[in-house]
Amino acid sequence: MTYTLQDFAKEAQRIVDRGDSAERAIAAIAGPLERIISRPDCLTDLPDRDDPDPDEGFMIHRSDNLTINAVVWAPESGAPVHNHNGWAMEGVISGIELNRNFDRTDDGSRPWFATLEERAPTRVEAGETTFLPEPPSDIHAVEIRHGKTVAIHVYGLDLFRQWRYRFDLDTGKVEPFGMRTRPRA
Repeated sequence: MTYTLQDFAKEAQRIVDRGDSAERAIAAIAGPLERIISRPDCLTDLPDRDDPDPDEGFMIHRSDNLTINAVVWAPESGAPVHNHNGWAMEGVISGIELNRNFDRTDDGSRPWFATLEERAPTRVEAGETTFLPEPPSDIHAVEIRHGKTVAIHVYGLDLFRQWRYRFDLDTGKVEPFGMRTRPRA
């Protein structure tokens, strides 16, 4: 029997509904995420979705404690340094997603200011998954250097109701922003 995107969303929702720690939820969702992205055509499981390689991202599932998005990155694109204010997972269906990861090095005492130090990047290729832990270790940037990339992103919160922050590496400025209706990082 084929494991569908709907099966994955139901399983991920059951996992987060248990109320486990972020670490346990991430560990429990890792296998199902690997399973669904092993099917390059998995995005066609949804009604009105017949293209396994779409040009735009879309929402797969949304609840108060879970958001699952199909994310499509154009070649030579990405996202600036930002956070999610919660844990996240990524499973790449096609292409390569590079996450530049950062640690916050200041004490947070200056409003709307942060100093960051870059740590080792995470390169996620087709068929691979990765995760971003809870804050403050969720600060990262995304770079797409090698053609179009299609991925499934899983967030342990309602990303559309969550304020997030962009970080300017040159000035230290921190700027709040809300999620757009079209999925991105």
